[in-house]
Amino acid sequence: MAGLAVSKKRKVAQFLNDQAPNGTSAKRNGKATINGKADWDEEQDYEQRARKGKKKSEKEGPQRLPIKTPEGRIIQVEADEDRLDQQAPGSNEEDASNDGELGDSDDGSEMQEIEPAKPKKSERQRLLEAKEELATLASSVNEEPEENYQQLRRIQELFDSETSLTIKKLILLTQVSIFRDIIPGYRIRPLTSEELAIKVTSDIKKLRNFEQSLVSSYKVYVDNLGRLSRTVGGQLCPIAISCTCTLLETVPHFNFRQELLKIVVERLSSRLIDDSFVKCRDTLEEFFRQDESGTGSLEAVRMIIKMLKAKDYFVNESVLNTFLSLRLLTELNVKASYDTIDEQAPKMKKKDRVPLTKKEKKARKELKAVDAQMREADAVVVYEEKERNQSETLKAVFLTYFRILKEKKPSLTGATLEGLARFAHLINVEFFSDIIGALRELVEDARKEAEGDEDEEEDDNSDSVQRERNLRREALLCIVSAFSLLADQANEAKGLVNIDLSFFTTYLYSVLLLLSLSPTIELSSKSLHLADPTSDETVEIPSSKVNKATEIEMLLRSLDVVFFKAPRGTGEISSARVAAFTKRISVAALQLPEKSCVTLLTSLQNLSKKHSRKVHPLFVSEDRVGDGTYDPFIDTPELSNALAGSAVYEHALLANHYSPKVREQSKLVLKSAASSR
Repeated sequence: MAGLAVSKKRKVAQFLNDQAPNGTSAKRNGKATINGKADWDEEQDYEQRARKGKKKSEKEGPQRLPIKTPEGRIIQVEADEDRLDQQAPGSNEEDASNDGELGDSDDGSEMQEIEPAKPKKSERQRLLEAKEELATLASSVNEEPEENYQQLRRIQELFDSETSLTIKKLILLTQVSIFRDIIPGYRIRPLTSEELAIKVTSDIKKLRNFEQSLVSSYKVYVDNLGRLSRTVGGQLCPIAISCTCTLLETVPHFNFRQELLKIVVERLSSRLIDDSFVKCRDTLEEFFRQDESGTGSLEAVRMIIKMLKAKDYFVNESVLNTFLSLRLLTELNVKASYDTIDEQAPKMKKKDRVPLTKKEKKARKELKAVDAQMREADAVVVYEEKERNQSETLKAVFLTYFRILKEKKPSLTGATLEGLARFAHLINVEFFSDIIGALRELVEDARKEAEGDEDEEEDDNSDSVQRERNLRREALLCIVSAFSLLADQANEAKGLVNIDLSFFTTYLYSVLLLLSLSPTIELSSKSLHLADPTSDETVEIPSSKVNKATEIEMLLRSLDVVFFKAPRGTGEISSARVAAFTKRISVAALQLPEKSCVTLLTSLQNLSKKHSRKVHPLFVSEDRVGDGTYDPFIDTPELSNALAGSAVYEHALLANHYSPKVREQSKLVLKSAASSR
């Protein structure tokens, strides 16, 4: 240590001794010296000296701009040496100066070269890469949902940042496939503050994180579907509606079911009938058929009714026909109207209950709570809750039907009548008078149209509405609905049903001849039909409202409910009425086409078998006393006097019909009527 201190002092002393007497340092060739040696800062000359750069021919890397090939690829072209030699003389100096600024330093660092721009990818290449990335993300989530649920957010970010519509469609379809596979079989509820404060194990915490992240990602996806589905005409709208229908069919029990139903009902409110509309309608019908608890059906029915009111009932009739797919048609056993429901079985009276101690009451209460939690976990449907939901749904449906009948909405009247006929066994007896009154008004409108007694002051709009409604067809539906109501309730009402339906029977008798002369009796709105080229008048095919049934089918249904399914409470059918219908059906059969004629004669054969004694005098030639003459033009069957010496001679003409089927069926009618007494 002593030697080191002495050497330091010696160096300092030598530096001081080398100084000039006048305080200035000696100069040697303009450089400062210490003890006659070169200055300690002698490397400054080297640093300030200009760097010698490489020639351009010696430099590595391309010197030309990239070019784009006809195939769309971007490549880099290398510079030619001959072109580099012909450069300007001062270019080497500039390159040397630039290389001096960016050249290698003494510490051995290499010169940083500027990388060329990456070539732009083609649309096909981007699509392939997107498919691979989405497949990788979807596989990772499906394999370990609780570990890789963060990838759901990554997929949503890809959708938000993507500009290609094709790739966006792939992302939407990938998301619905993932959610359909990883969504559990129960509904996830938000955690309470007490549950969050409790310490749980790592497995439970992991499960909670997965569930909450799943719900949040699913909510973002459903909101995105709702936004896209409202852009009617957009390219992503059909994909969004298809994904919504898929989720509603596969996971209707999960969260945000109301949002999915809202998307479907909003699409059904449109008058545009396309593939998306049909998809939503079919999905809603399937949802009604698969709903066991009735909660989802009640929500959907209320949304549909709210939409109908907002649209003033100007929607497609197939929307109202979705009510015919409700499970309550076959499962519900109560009677209801639009404001009341029959009371359930009375509860046990207090005096009949078994007395329990406080301890037993507490144990029973705890057991009920545990059972409720177990049912919720196992998704067990409680019968009482199901019946309550279905009863509320039935009330809402009846209220809608009755309002449409009262307001006479042209586009939904036929569907309403068909619905009433299907729901007849669930309608309360006190509700009959209102429904029969509404049905009678519709039949009265059809009768006035047939007689030509409508007011001449009605404008063209009302006439078009009448033609659109097809009042004759609606009247036949009214007859079917009225008799179906009483037929289904007569046995349970036990004599309380005593409503006169002769008004409907009279109309059916009056419309028989008009239907036999109709050129479209075997045609529906789906039938292919060409107008007569020799006729100046255009034949309008009636737009069938429900099930696309033809007029002859509606006529056969009406005859069936009047003569074969009539309730006992309506009284026995008189002989005059049966004889008048037999005579008029035989007259109408002469004008009908072959198929319609055969079916109507089959119905007449069944009528003659059931009421053989009442129609027997029409088919025999025995002498008998008659009072008055037969009037074929009167529209009241009891006043036509069909039994007063009239015979069914029409079958003699039908025996010579060109069709062998008609001839054979006419012989069967004569045989069954003449052989019975």
